[in-house]
Order: sequence, then C-alpha cells, then structure tokens
Amino acid sequence: MSDETENTLNRRERRRRERIGGDVPVSDAKARNAAKARVRAAESRLEAGDAAAALEKLKEAQRLDPESARAWFLTAMIEFNAGRITEAGDAILRAANLDDDDTAIHANCAAIMNLCDRPMEAEASARHAIGIDPDMPEAHCNLGVALEAQGKVTEARDSLSRAIELRPGYSEALISLGNLWFRAGDYISAAETFAGAVRAQPTNVMARTNLGVALRHVGELDAAEQQCLEALQLDRGYAEAHNALGNVRLQLGDLPGAISAFEDAVGIRDTYAEARANLAGALFKSGDLEAAEGAYLDVLERHSEFAEAAMGLGVVLLAMGRLDDANRRFRRAVEIRPALGEAWMNIVDADADGLSDEDRDEIRARAADARLAEEDRIAFLFALGKVEETAGNFEAAAEAYKTANTRRRRQIDATGTPFDADTFDEEIDTVIKTLTDDAVKLIQDFGDHEAEMIFICGMPRSGTTLVEQMLAAHPSVRTAGEVDIVSGLLDAYPDQVPDMAAEEIRALSDTYLARLPVRPADGLRVTDKTPQNVFFLGLITAMFPRAKIVHCVRNADDVALSCLQQNFRAAGLDWTTRLNDIRRYQAAEARVAQHWQAILGDRMLDVAYEDVVADPSAAGRRLLDFLGLEWDDAVTRPHEAKGTVLTASNWQVRKPIYQNAVGRWQSYARYFDADDS
Repeated sequence: MSDETENTLNRRERRRRERIGGDVPVSDAKARNAAKARVRAAESRLEAGDAAAALEKLKEAQRLDPESARAWFLTAMIEFNAGRITEAGDAILRAANLDDDDTAIHANCAAIMNLCDRPMEAEASARHAIGIDPDMPEAHCNLGVALEAQGKVTEARDSLSRAIELRPGYSEALISLGNLWFRAGDYISAAETFAGAVRAQPTNVMARTNLGVALRHVGELDAAEQQCLEALQLDRGYAEAHNALGNVRLQLGDLPGAISAFEDAVGIRDTYAEARANLAGALFKSGDLEAAEGAYLDVLERHSEFAEAAMGLGVVLLAMGRLDDANRRFRRAVEIRPALGEAWMNIVDADADGLSDEDRDEIRARAADARLAEEDRIAFLFALGKVEETAGNFEAAAEAYKTANTRRRRQIDATGTPFDADTFDEEIDTVIKTLTDDAVKLIQDFGDHEAEMIFICGMPRSGTTLVEQMLAAHPSVRTAGEVDIVSGLLDAYPDQVPDMAAEEIRALSDTYLARLPVRPADGLRVTDKTPQNVFFLGLITAMFPRAKIVHCVRNADDVALSCLQQNFRAAGLDWTTRLNDIRRYQAAEARVAQHWQAILGDRMLDVAYEDVVADPSAAGRRLLDFLGLEWDDAVTRPHEAKGTVLTASNWQVRKPIYQNAVGRWQSYARYFDADDS
C-alpha cells in the first residue's frame, strides 16, 4: 500500500470517527447488511402507514450501523412529519454528515434547519445540494428562505425566483417569495405572488390564507375575506386562516365576527400567541376592558417575552385610566424588544418631559438606524419629533415628522393606491349631487326608529375623541369607539342609495347594529366616533331617524399640523402624509359637511374644539341640550371617563382638558410647505 493511499484511508477513518463520535469500531459486513435489512423493513412499515414501527426498525439499524445515512434520513422524515422538529434536525444532520452525495438529504437538511431557525446551517446544506445538482428547485427555494432569515434579501429573492424558473408553479417557492415581498412592505407584489401560488395549487390552504392577508393590506377587504373563507372550506382546522379572517373582519368593522374568528383560532391551537393577542385587542376595541386586560395577561403568562402583548396591555390600562401601570407595561415592552417603535411612541406621549437622557439618545439613534424594520423606523421618527418639540427644537421636530411621513407615503405608494386629491374631490361631488335634499327626504323614514345613536364626526384631530369622552362621562351614554362600520355597508355608495327600498335600509341598520360592540337599549344612547362618517350622513340618518350628528371643527392649521404629527396606519388615512393633500381633504370635508347641514338642520350640531377647551362647562351644556340629556358636570372631566379610546388622542384625553394645543401651528408654520411636505 502506498503512503498516499494509507494517508487517504487514515483521513477517511478520522472523518468517520468525527461523524459518529468516539472510537466505535467499524461495523462488519454482517452488521451493515443487517442494518440495510432493517431499513428496508422500515420502508415497508412506512408504506403501510405504521410510522411507529418504522421508527423502531430504524433505531435497530442505527445500533447495527451508526453510519447508515439512509436510516438517519428516514428517521428525520418521520420525526418531521410528527412535528418533532428538533429531533428531526438532529437526525438529518447525522444523515448529511454521513452522505456527501445525496441531494435529497442535503435539500431536506436545509429545509429542516430553516424550521429550526438555524439559517446559516440551512444555507450551507442548500448550497451543498446545489453544488451537486445546480438545477434542483427545492435547494434553491430552501436557500432563499435561509438567506432572507439572515437579512440577505436581494440574494434571497434571486434564489426563490430561480426555484420558480426551474419549476413554474412551484407553490412552496411562490409562498416564500410572497412572504419576502410582504415583509419588505410591497403588498401588491406579495398579493400577486400568493395569487400565483393559488393558481398553481388551488387547494393550498397556506397560499389562500397568505393571499387574504396581503389583500387586506392593500385594502381589498371583500376579496381578502373571500380567500380566508375559501381556505377554511379546505381546512376548518387551519388556525392561521381563522386568525387572518379575524383581522379582515376587524378592519371591516365586524367586531363580533372578528372575536369569533380569533376564538376559533385559539380553540384550534391553544398556544397560538398571535391569535390570543388579536383576541385581546378585539375585546378591547369592543369596549370590554376587563376581558381585554385578562386576555393580555393570559398571553403574557404563557409567553412572557411577547413584546406586542405587553404593549397591548399598556394600551388597555391607559384606557382604564391607570396611567402609571400603562407606562410600566410600555417600558416592559421595550425591555423585551428595544426596537419596538410603537411602544416608544407611547412612552414619549405619556411623559415627554420626564424622559431620561438615555431615553432621548436611544430614540435618536433608533430613528437613524437603517437596519430597523420600516414600521419601527417610522414610529421612532414620530417619537423623535415629539422629543424635539418638547425641547423647543421645532425645526428638528419638523424634519423628523417630514421624514416619517415621507417614509410612510413611500409605503402607501407601494400598494398602488396612493391618495389622489382630484379623484377624491370627484367622489365628494358625486355624493353631494346624488344625495340631494329631495333624495335624502325620500328615504328618511325607512330605518330603525328605536335606536338612539350619536354620530360624532369631522376631521381627524378635530376634537372627536374629546367630545366622545365628555359624553362617555354621562350616565345615559355608552361609547362604541371608532368602529368604521358604515363605510363598508354598500358596494356602490352613493349611487345605489336613492333607489333603496325601506326593507333594504332597515337591513343596513340591522347589519350595523349587529356589528356594533355596544347596542343602544333601555334609554341608553351609543356614540359612534368615526370621523369619516361625515361623508355618509344622509345614509346614516335614513338608517337611524332618531340619530343626532355632532360635527367637530377646529382651526384648520392646527388640524393639519396634528395630522402630520400622527403615525396613522389605518386604511383611509393615506392623505395625512402631505400638507397639500391634507388641505384638499379638509376642503372636501368642509364642503360635504355644509351640504349635510343644509339638509339635516337641527339634527346636526357643530362643536368647535377651541370652545370646548376654553369653557368645558358651557360647551358641555350646549352639547347635552342638543342631545336632550340632563346636565351632569362629569362631562367637564372627560379624563375620568372609562370608555375605550383607540385613537391618536389616547394619552391626551386621559389628562384634564388643556388649552395648549390651540395655535400650535404657529411654531411650525415656516418649516412646512404645502408643496414639499
């Protein structure tokens, strides 16, 4: 034997010992053959559907021949199919170390390492498989997933696209690519990619669910709901589809339907933290604060490091008036995840004057950190604006707000549905021309004559929340919050309204009340504080002939500034990121409000924010007189009300009424220009 051959054998022996550990002797031919027989027996058991018996045979094979790559590979597949991912990972790594040439082993090793959150090992395995077979689509798909997990987004996109090129209609790769687009904030590309996966495999429940999620993010709520329902028709036990359906219904204003869907998700998978947190949030929005608090506490008991749940609990505690407890929960959220921008926003709103130097440095650093997720980066920029304003640095504050809004607008533009002021003007003109005085009078007696609703509307940041909380302090009033139900009731508003029959109008009012979290009954009035209801007042008063309309107004400059300072993410608020768009929206809102005032007369009352903060008692008396309610001085102390607050005014209405928000625009006027902000 030559020295070179002997050295090669020694290297092989050393490598073998490293693979199996220790000084285990080489299995003799008889043992290896016996192990192969056990593997064949295991394969037969698997074909018969007896995985447990197959696993026993594979264990025997491993004892006889620890170097049987096939035995370890089949073991990994059995453990994987049983949901034992850690055990599958251990077994597949043994198989991969024992066989350099089997592409299936290395491709599956990459897939399982991805599931084990070990992306670097997944990348190595996928690249090894590609080195053997450059045209293996599974390996390229697994490589793409591993690369994205490491933040290598461009390379990941290329790998996933290559997998789809090699196998057109490859649903797993399409879903992974859709997920990549979604996490990058490109919801249109995500929806198109998920739709491709659905076309390729119509029975793929995950593809339909993910398509529903993406469609929700681009505002296609009806289509999103349909995809979720079709996913559930395929598999009622798919918890993610129930959770996705809950989020769609929440955005549609169907709170009872959302709560039911989240409960179904949790019922299917008890450990589903996201669904439990969503259920808690829906309970909060329904006004059941105690149930929401209990639900969030339950989530945190099960998942103590769930930062979003800690933040959500803080919001609930804030709505209950427990400011110190709320702030502690927000602090806990950023302790768990220091880059959670929304929690930092709440901390700043709670006590901007009381921030430490370390807090301010943290916010400034995070606002400039390009590595952050875009939502967190935007939130930190809004928080920085408030920090700089508190310090009197209005130019720096304006710059932070401008940057935040620019980044938010970039996200909106990526959805393909940016705000178009000309189109919006045309839509409002259509409302005014279609729902004339005569048209509204024809349907005014068709609706529910018993429900006593109070609709509080106007521009966002015009005092709608303050008025709502004043009324919440009255014993005869309950608040439903900002539910946004009316805008989703009709497919063709306003065109179909004038021709609607009485039974159709009544059906709308019944649907509205079914979705309302708090029902008017036994002499109790209920408020709906949805600002954009101002565009639907003719329909609203037809649905509820006894309804009263409170229209909030405020200095236009102060409203514009306040909109620019808010991190609005809800649908329908895409106009708040640019001063010129805000001005156009304000003009349209004033025009339609004037139209309704001429039609509704004494059923509609304008309430000026400046009057409320200047003399809460006088404003409160005028408001209660309009509603036909007896005087109660509790309305002058809205910060003591326990109603649900889900808006940007959350912190403000938990403080006594103050006047320092009047005239704030003057500090910023020279820093904002309608053409560039």
